[in-house]
Amino acid sequence: MSSIDTTYDSAQTWFDAAMERGTTLDPELIRQRQAIADAHNACNDICDTTMLADQQLYIQGYMELEEYQRYLLLKHGKP
Repeated sequence: MSSIDTTYDSAQTWFDAAMERGTTLDPELIRQRQAIADAHNACNDICDTTMLADQQLYIQGYMELEEYQRYLLLKHGKP
């Protein structure tokens, strides 16, 4: 079963599980993603440490985009 098919009880459990995974992303891709995020955060005055930590799930390659979007939906969605 892939990580995207796994069901998590909470966003925190999902976050913790993702952070334990390895990443195979090229360091240059990580630098590019970080630069884009840094520019976005600066333009939008984003400095919340929890939000910045969540961004690292995708930036560092612990989650692919689809999984990251599902994680955010679980975390911020209304039941």
